[in-house]
Amino acid sequence: MLKRAVMSQRFSQKSRGRRTISLRYLVSMTLAVSVGIAFFYAHLKIAERGEDFKGAILFVDHIFDLFLAIAIIGMAFCIGHRIARALSLSFTNVAEAFSFSVMIGVGITGLVVLCLGLAGHLTPVPIVLSITLLTIPSWRDGATLNRILKQGIGSATATKLRLILTVLYLALVVILAVRAMTPPHTPDEAIYHLSVTKLFVRQGRVFPVADNWAGNMPFLVQMIYAICLIAKADIAAKIFSLCLAVVCSLALYGFSQRFLTRRAGVVAMFGFFATGMVVEVAVTSRIDVSLAGMLFLATYAMMVYFETRQHGWLYASAMLSGFCLGIKYSAAIYIILLAIMFLVESFLRGQDSAIEIVKRGIVYSAIVAALASPWFIKNMVWFGNPIYPFITGEAAELAAGQFRYFNAEDQSKLDAHFDEARREMPDLVRAREAEMATAASRRLIRHPLRFWEYFTKPGTYNMAEEFQYPNYLFLFSPLMVFVVRTRWLVWLAVFSVLFFLAAVQTSWIARLLLPIYPALTLISAYTVSEIGARANWGNQLKPSMSRARRIPAIALALTLGYTALLSISQSIDTNDLNFIKGDLSRAEYMKRFYYYPPSYFINHSTPESSRVMMIGAQTSYDLQRNYVADVNWDSTEWRRLLIRNRTVEDLNQELKRRGITHLWVAYGLFTFVAEMGRENYPNVSGIGSQTGPDYQPQLTNWSTLDLYSNKFLERIYNDSFGNVVYRIK
Repeated sequence: MLKRAVMSQRFSQKSRGRRTISLRYLVSMTLAVSVGIAFFYAHLKIAERGEDFKGAILFVDHIFDLFLAIAIIGMAFCIGHRIARALSLSFTNVAEAFSFSVMIGVGITGLVVLCLGLAGHLTPVPIVLSITLLTIPSWRDGATLNRILKQGIGSATATKLRLILTVLYLALVVILAVRAMTPPHTPDEAIYHLSVTKLFVRQGRVFPVADNWAGNMPFLVQMIYAICLIAKADIAAKIFSLCLAVVCSLALYGFSQRFLTRRAGVVAMFGFFATGMVVEVAVTSRIDVSLAGMLFLATYAMMVYFETRQHGWLYASAMLSGFCLGIKYSAAIYIILLAIMFLVESFLRGQDSAIEIVKRGIVYSAIVAALASPWFIKNMVWFGNPIYPFITGEAAELAAGQFRYFNAEDQSKLDAHFDEARREMPDLVRAREAEMATAASRRLIRHPLRFWEYFTKPGTYNMAEEFQYPNYLFLFSPLMVFVVRTRWLVWLAVFSVLFFLAAVQTSWIARLLLPIYPALTLISAYTVSEIGARANWGNQLKPSMSRARRIPAIALALTLGYTALLSISQSIDTNDLNFIKGDLSRAEYMKRFYYYPPSYFINHSTPESSRVMMIGAQTSYDLQRNYVADVNWDSTEWRRLLIRNRTVEDLNQELKRRGITHLWVAYGLFTFVAEMGRENYPNVSGIGSQTGPDYQPQLTNWSTLDLYSNKFLERIYNDSFGNVVYRIK
């Protein structure tokens, strides 16, 4: 009886403790939601003021952007942690629990928003209801998030050294956050990451995009950006992207704490940002760093599965792999490498029969296929090509009852138009040919397999993108042969080499190698930290005073310090703080970027009923008029017009029937393509075999556009960047 009474008393005390925690959690959540609603109301009122508004109140608006991004991360954690509990994942450290939960939650949320979009319900009410339904089963996981954050803060400040490192890391995050809390201003954001997402939000659905082929690719992370755009907070999308980069760096720390050393984890956590490639992408709403983080966690989960034999980790790896295919097609390369590791490790360990290995492989593949399939199925239904526009190229006709791809007859029609331009304007066409040939003569010679050139000549492997240099900490990675290695580091090294060899076969652009950056960061961090810990330069000194122990700090100071200083310099150059404080309006901030002034001119100097066709001008995000986009090097929509019309007179009539009133032309694209070259660049234009130089499509477009503009267009705007706005006469 006494024993029962004691147990009953303990249970009563535990229940009261749980009720107290639940009550505190509910009060905290209620307060947070109330504050969020207040900020959201203020944000909507400020948004009504337009892009020319400035004032100190804008600082409140930027606080809302930050609040929204962090709220999405918190929501993703709760959803992901609930899935982790269902899979019985056993986490060994706070960083591991946080990073896996957030990334799984991001994947689930993105898929839910996609399904709403495909159903035509990409609107505020369905999204809020769906997210509410997702979070209801996981509302208690918010308390878990609170506990994890407290544990993490306690551990990070337990000693003086840890406190110093934590302050330095937070200072780095603040520097990057200042850059992220500015309007989207990189070309890729304005070309498709946000511009297509904005179209989906405007129409309240996900639909086949005829004039922007990139909008038909996997868009998982962009579905989270859609939530931000619905809230009229595109800056929040950038902050969210940075948050995922921070999650990736924490995942490197968690991996090191489980498999390597805490010291290596600290170096990796900082070292991940010691590269312009990661930083320049992380502070924008691009998705390459998010993909890298999710692919790394898929690999991480499979390694934990082999160490623990807990099947939930294998299923988590499969889920993350499926999400990765929903971010970018190139994830398939890494997933194939994961399949190889699964088979090799399974057979080498000999713990399962061949039948069991095959069964688990089938289950893994089924999960990947189920989570990735919506992206491929929709393209199969819309275009007859699951990976549209690759392999087939863009469609020549994409309308109800009229769907087909470009063919040889279309090429003959394009050639006929070019011949007509050459007959009517021989001198001008020859001048265009000379300009294209001159641009092509400046083309750099690239050898993508020469990996050292990515370090010695980084600008050669970037496409008009500044500051995207590699991580020079990677130069330590070959020294891994001199330190004690784990099998998982060896696998990461194998993955890095094989992914590099496969990726450079299709593209020379260095940014596409970001999926191997987490692995190389770990290898380099472990190597440099082990050298610093084990080497003893100067036996007369105490080990703690040995110079060798300073190697990790020196390496980080040189690489990360340069990155941080460069970010500060860029923030000063672009007046980021002045914008955040409200001293600069959005329009004033953006006018320094080459593509914004013509957008501003069109928005303020043309009737609201105007419809703009873009040729060479790829950045459509800031346009507030109806438009036909152009994101293909070969100006697909212009080529569609040429093959449908026998003469430019007929072409002009079609434009008028479609309501086109203006053309925004960026002539610089034509010579840019000639200078870049098409070697190892994916062909999405649908052009097959053709005669002449590889820039012939641009020469055809330029010449035929000259023929049309001389007859039917009136120039009303031009600038030093080569942007011209025409009005159709």
